[in-house]
Amino acid sequence: MSQDCFVLLPRDGLSVKDGRGWYTSEVGRGHSHPWPLPTTVRGALRAAWGQDLMTTQPGVRMTPAEWEQRSAGVKLTRFVALRRFFAESPFELAHRMWPFPADAVLVGAEKGPVGRVEHLLPHRPAAGRSASTLGPDEDSAREGLWHPRRVSRGKPSTAPRFWSEAEMVCWLLGHDVAVPQELSPEQRTDLHVSIDPSRQTAEDSMLHSRQVVELLRLEREGEKAPRAVEWALGLCCEQPERDAVRGFPSGVLGLGGRRRLTDVERVTPDLFACPPEFKPKASKGLRLVLATPACFARGWLPDGFARDAGLYVGSLPKVAGPVVLRAALVPRAQDVSAWDMVKKEPRQTRRWVPAGAVYFFEKQRGDDFTAEELRALWLASWGGGHEEALGQVLPGVWTPPPASGA
Repeated sequence: MSQDCFVLLPRDGLSVKDGRGWYTSEVGRGHSHPWPLPTTVRGALRAAWGQDLMTTQPGVRMTPAEWEQRSAGVKLTRFVALRRFFAESPFELAHRMWPFPADAVLVGAEKGPVGRVEHLLPHRPAAGRSASTLGPDEDSAREGLWHPRRVSRGKPSTAPRFWSEAEMVCWLLGHDVAVPQELSPEQRTDLHVSIDPSRQTAEDSMLHSRQVVELLRLEREGEKAPRAVEWALGLCCEQPERDAVRGFPSGVLGLGGRRRLTDVERVTPDLFACPPEFKPKASKGLRLVLATPACFARGWLPDGFARDAGLYVGSLPKVAGPVVLRAALVPRAQDVSAWDMVKKEPRQTRRWVPAGAVYFFEKQRGDDFTAEELRALWLASWGGGHEEALGQVLPGVWTPPPASGA
């Protein structure tokens, strides 16, 4: 199977519509996701692959329906955010950026905006005092999940969208992390207008705005002079075995709304490997942080887990033996709409567990998660949508609290 790894470097921003009105001229404003979705990137890869195939193989021409069918074998296998100073080369592990985990809380200080980062850890529910959920059915396993608690008082602050590689590795190993710098691409607003020359006024429905995510910007660290920073999309993809195109992609790609051009820079698969600094010890508990959104058949509940004596019991990739789901810190679901380029109509809306959600596990037999199992879980795929790089996880250690009276 052919595998290509490269980085996409948008130079004119990105606008990835979030489904709130497909026709911008009708609603007056185009809303964009704050960061491109894996499904959008895979769609751009499928389009570019078809163009390269027809260019490199004389006589090959495809209708839209044939394009849709033949490009289905183009799979996105890795998808990470990257950030580096402009023209700094090449990309390496330290440039990776990860979604802020849901088990971390920024807490305000007595003086100043943010004072510290706290661990949000689940605790065993107290008998007769635990709050009930509002599920649509009676589910003793759901009611038995452990609830997260803060260990101190203080007003939570708004979390950044991303953490750096060093901060995330430190967090996964269970260490404290200093208050992170606000690192996130910014959005700008582009205005569009069309003038009727006969009236010298804007034409009806042609005055509208569009959100654009700016990935090339100036950032200032402390009192230092601002420096140009570029955000990028690191990815690996597989091509159909029978129709693999050599040197894919052959040039710049069109990505997102208006097919804004993105430059391409080649990288090796090492850019997506488990970092050497991640050296966990055997752990009684396991945390899984979603590095990319996950698609589970039953919403927030991971695939492969079922009720067993008042618990959710199932299996995990790369882990020996059954495990028990102890807690799930899941932010609001991410509704995803996409456009069918063949039928020219919206696809069915899907609901994903957003990146940054955290799940906590123990082994059913009480064994430890070994260091080898933890490292093997780095960017392992979980749930559905593997061809879109959905459900890729980061493993972290966790020490479950002792049982009452233990």
